[in-house]
Amino acid sequence: MTKNTITLLKKFFAKFPSIKYPKGALIHKPGDKFTNIYYAKSGYVRIFTKNGSQETTLNIFRPLFMVSLVQSSTNHPSNFYIEAITPCEIWTAPIVEYQKYVDNDPKLAKQVNSFFFNSVLQLLNNQTNIIAGNATNKVATVLLQLAFDYGQMKDHSIFVPFPATHRVLATLIGLTRETTSVQMSKLQKMGVISTKRVSFTVLNLDKLKKLSQLD
Repeated sequence: MTKNTITLLKKFFAKFPSIKYPKGALIHKPGDKFTNIYYAKSGYVRIFTKNGSQETTLNIFRPLFMVSLVQSSTNHPSNFYIEAITPCEIWTAPIVEYQKYVDNDPKLAKQVNSFFFNSVLQLLNNQTNIIAGNATNKVATVLLQLAFDYGQMKDHSIFVPFPATHRVLATLIGLTRETTSVQMSKLQKMGVISTKRVSFTVLNLDKLKKLSQLD
C-alpha cells in the first residue's frame, strides 16, 4: 500500500473513535460479526485459529483493515481470533461511511483493491513455500515477508520492529517452537539476520531470498 493511500485512509479513520487494547487482549473471537471496519492506529495484531491447544496463525501481517472490510461487506460471522500482540489502538468506522468515502475517490478505491489482490497473491506464494518447503524455507519465507511489510532501511540492512517471538513464528509456519528457535539461530550464525529481544535485522537480503526458495 502506498504512503498516499495510507495517508488518505488514516485521514478518514481519524474522524471516528479509537479503542485501546493491552498486549494479549482478544479484539475478536469466533462467532463475532464485524459491524465496523477496523484500522490499526498503532500496534500489531495476529489472526489465528485454534484446534484444541494447537494454534495456527494466518500468514497475513496487516490483517485488521482488509479482514474487517471483507467480513463487514459479506456480513458473515468469522471463525478466527484476533489478538493484540503489542499494545494497540484501533480505529473503528461504519462500513456505510467507508463506502461513501471511497465512492467519492475512485483512485483510492482502485489502490485499496490492488493492495487486497496483491496481499492474496503474496499469501498464496508464501503458503506454497510454507507447505512444501523444509524448516529453513519456512522460516526464511516468513522473515522475508515481515521484512517487506515492516522493514526499515538502516545503512545496508533492514531493521524489522515487528514482535517476532519464536512462538508466533512457529504458529505461522507450522513448526514447533524448538525447531523455529534452531532455525533462527542457524540464520544468525550464517550472518543472514541478527536479533535483539523480539525484533530482528536482515543483514543479507539476497541470501534470505535464496533460502526462502524451494529447491
